[in-house]
Amino acid sequence: MPVELRRRRFTVDEYYAMADAGILTEDDRVELIEGEIVQMAAIGSRHAACVNRLTRLLVLQAGEAAVVQVQNPVRLSDLSEPQPDLILSRARADFYAAGHPRPDDTLLVIEVSHTTLDYDREIKIPLYALARVPEVWIVDIDGDGVELYREPAGPEYHVQERHVRGDVLRPALLPDIEIPVSAILD
Repeated sequence: MPVELRRRRFTVDEYYAMADAGILTEDDRVELIEGEIVQMAAIGSRHAACVNRLTRLLVLQAGEAAVVQVQNPVRLSDLSEPQPDLILSRARADFYAAGHPRPDDTLLVIEVSHTTLDYDREIKIPLYALARVPEVWIVDIDGDGVELYREPAGPEYHVQERHVRGDVLRPALLPDIEIPVSAILD
């Protein structure tokens, strides 16, 4: 007789209770995706360098217009709190001390993909779209380009573009920011 396995999904509150109880620690590289605790990939040097370049570029250009968050959570729902590589969120006096940004706070999410491209496209993009995150970039390190997603509609984005060296990216909600693709990938 086949056995039906049932998975136990966790809420964001239960996820934080596990951290408070010491079950999860700051050293655990995990995120909560649709109620499942998912181990995140190790960060290689090319990935880290790309995040560092983007951080510098975005902090210099965003100024007071946005908070640049590096590898911090964004609470998409009661069951999902991924940790993208970068978030540009609305400027707030408390710098999000009262709680992690939610989709309404989020101006741009950036995922840097070296070994996680399929996961980012197939799992995270639909989650961001369903949560109505207005814009997501996936930096495809091995593919030498940046995928841009805008205008969420259900589990997908109406606008999906690929940008390569020579192109300049401008976040829709922060149009004064100009990021050359070559500056991200070099």
